[in-house]
Amino acid sequence: MYYMSPPLSFGGLFRRKEKKSPEVSQGAARMQSNDSNRLTVSKALDLLEKIENEKVGDMSRNLIPIRESLENILLSIGRLAEEMEAEKVKVEEEKFKPTVESSRKILVSSLKKEVSSDIPTPTSISEAKKFQESLQSLMERFGDVSGSHSKLLTTFMKKHTGKIKGEFDTISSLEKRTNKIMEYFEEDRRPVANCITVLTRASQMVDSVRQLENELQRLEDEISRLEAEAQDLARKLDNLERSSDFESASKTVEEIKLAQEEEKDFHKYLGDLFSPVSRALAKYSYGTSKSTSSRLQLLMETPWKIFEQAKEHKNETDLGQYRDSQTGDLESYKSLLVEVHKAVSTGKITLKGSDKTIKHFEQIVESLPSLNKRSKLISDKLKSLEQKKDNSVISLSEDLRAKLRNNKVGLDNHKLYLERLENEIKEKRNNILQSMVRDGEECLSTVTGRKFVLEI
Repeated sequence: MYYMSPPLSFGGLFRRKEKKSPEVSQGAARMQSNDSNRLTVSKALDLLEKIENEKVGDMSRNLIPIRESLENILLSIGRLAEEMEAEKVKVEEEKFKPTVESSRKILVSSLKKEVSSDIPTPTSISEAKKFQESLQSLMERFGDVSGSHSKLLTTFMKKHTGKIKGEFDTISSLEKRTNKIMEYFEEDRRPVANCITVLTRASQMVDSVRQLENELQRLEDEISRLEAEAQDLARKLDNLERSSDFESASKTVEEIKLAQEEEKDFHKYLGDLFSPVSRALAKYSYGTSKSTSSRLQLLMETPWKIFEQAKEHKNETDLGQYRDSQTGDLESYKSLLVEVHKAVSTGKITLKGSDKTIKHFEQIVESLPSLNKRSKLISDKLKSLEQKKDNSVISLSEDLRAKLRNNKVGLDNHKLYLERLENEIKEKRNNILQSMVRDGEECLSTVTGRKFVLEI
């Protein structure tokens, strides 16, 4: 027998409902005491979620009967498909029978496939949307099936045509009712959803400000630590530099600096002394051995090294060591100077103003002993002072000063970062967040009908 689906009873479902006031949504409003209108952003979001859940519940309760009716209709269509499959089709001309049978087979198979579709239970927003989409898709597919095989239904299966059409019309009615329910739900829910969006952004901003404030606190703690460290380093440095050991070491360092200046002046004096004979030394180097050429080069560029080499030669001789002929001692350099002097005097080397050059050579050769003595005195003084200097005290002082410099750099960087953080927090709290809070209070008032003050 033909299965009749139960009649749908929606009553006044689609009559326009008034917005629910706090008195209507007592379950949601009960979250706050009647004498309090202050809410944290988190509590406000909980309140909105409660209100939204109530609206979702209303929507679900309206859609579930439609789903039940749809299930019954699909069962009915399934039975019609079985009846159509079992019925013997009569055709006037036998040659059309294969085509008719094929069309019937396709139609029955399509109907059975569609009625076996899984229909979502609309208990949440996402499931309700899926239910709406499933119903729309079902209508489209049934329309395609009935359109493709309309000739079969109207010509060879007339007794099923009215039944099928009736079921399809009922599904179409269910679809329209579902669309109206969903349209009303979306419109009714929109202020709540918008308010949730506003407060969610405000909540995120609150979290952002709190993170910045935590970073600010960490930075202030680090600055305090660095300031305490700076005081400790300064105290240690002050105690060290007041000690007799440091005073003695500092005095030695100053004496070393003076001795180094004396050595620098001596090197300059020697450079000036040998400069007038450098042209003669250069000419004499042409065609000489590599060893002689190197020694002449040293006389022209760094003449003070002849005294250093002489001293090294003496020290190594005292230790029983011997240097090769390339290095030589002071006497070998004196002999070399005498040879070049002779070459200029005899005219072997021709120079403009050779008389002056000869006198410079004589001055250099005559002053070598005194110059050597002066070089030794400076060198011995530097060596003695270096041995006397307390490197540990000086090193500790330099280390403390380096730590103080690094500490100052760290403090300056942290204070700059602190200032930027304070400005960013001020901007977010006083401008962006306050604006979000005002928007949140306004939308809460629109949704609930009550005036709330949001606390952050």
